[in-house]
Amino acid sequence: MAELRYDLKLSLQLKLTPSVYLHLEVLQLPLLKLEEAIKNEIEENPLLELEEGEEAEKEIEEREIPEFIFEGGNVFPAEEEEKTVIPSRLSLRESLLQQAAAELEGKELEIAKLIIENLDERGFLSLTENEIAKELSVPTETVKKVREVVKQLSPAGCGSYSVKEAFKAQLQELEVTEKFISAIDHLELLSKSRKDFQKKVGLTDKELEEFLALLKRLDPQPGNLGDFNLRIVPDLRVYLKDENVIVEVLQPGRFNLKINTFYLKHATREELKKYIYEKYQRAINLKKAIEQRNETLKKIGKVVFEHQKEFLKDGRTLKPLSYHEVAEKLSIHESTISRAVKDKFVETPHGVYPFKFFFKKGIGGISTESVKERIKQIIENEDKKKPLSDSKIAEILKKEGIKIARRTVAKYREEMGIPSAFERREK
Repeated sequence: MAELRYDLKLSLQLKLTPSVYLHLEVLQLPLLKLEEAIKNEIEENPLLELEEGEEAEKEIEEREIPEFIFEGGNVFPAEEEEKTVIPSRLSLRESLLQQAAAELEGKELEIAKLIIENLDERGFLSLTENEIAKELSVPTETVKKVREVVKQLSPAGCGSYSVKEAFKAQLQELEVTEKFISAIDHLELLSKSRKDFQKKVGLTDKELEEFLALLKRLDPQPGNLGDFNLRIVPDLRVYLKDENVIVEVLQPGRFNLKINTFYLKHATREELKKYIYEKYQRAINLKKAIEQRNETLKKIGKVVFEHQKEFLKDGRTLKPLSYHEVAEKLSIHESTISRAVKDKFVETPHGVYPFKFFFKKGIGGISTESVKERIKQIIENEDKKKPLSDSKIAEILKKEGIKIARRTVAKYREEMGIPSAFERREK
């Protein structure tokens, strides 16, 4: 007979409490959806009611209220001073066009405009690349490259032809490993067998859990604001005052919630305590989550726009900035930055922009746009009978302090629609 044994094992595990889950959920909500979430909470929590006008007279004595109900039942007292939230005149379509104008020019911008004008309410492209190429008399390859740029605008994934393609664009925005991006091609297998999916894409148990968590953050309809001409409401307002960066987090509408006294009068003491505690705790957690959201957004906004102060002055200059850099300065996780920035808009003195717009990828401290512009200048000034190869251009940039690989030069050159050295040679 086998011997029975008792083994004790001590281990540390990180488990997220309901309040932490709520905080993460609220953090990634843009202002309009946050207001909707608060309204839904009022509808689903029978103890909460929205007080309008003058404060209603108390229907019960204070002694009937459990000790954990404080301030006369106020949960979300109305603020004395409230920043007025005015919907921007910018629509989602206009926002995409504005972002495209900052990334592209000439014929490529014309292609981007046609792509954006032909997105459906889900954000998917209704024209084929061949149809666009034929209409504008450009190579299909050029349309393909411009569409890749459009897919990386905010919200990421607009301009895709399928949910999988939109998911890939959103994962690229999150800067995850290529293994996760490739795994999107096998989502059908995941719905049938998690084990077979894991074996097919080569994910470890830990990676699989991370991948599943990422899937929950992806939007199958990136343009799901419904009406594509819907007015956008900014989440932050940023401006300069005496050379100081001022960041204001715009608040949801005025909510003054009270405990519904009906349940205080028509329940036994024990039932009342248990029920009210659960519902009231949910309301308190929501209040704290909103406060944490606003505090986090303000801290991130301050770091971002201290870095991008020149943009607040001229509306053009953007310096390279990554989620990782901001996360390090604030000592928080990179994924928190990603959640906070997602689907948020910022009102600046020069217009309303997606928050993500101010995170620019760069090379050696110089923005990608600046590197492209320098490559373009080098090519414009070259000897047309002996055009510079991509390797030679990379060497010139290296001497100027810009470390860049030959293949990256080729990539940027192609994105700008500039032919290869062989094709540029004049006889």
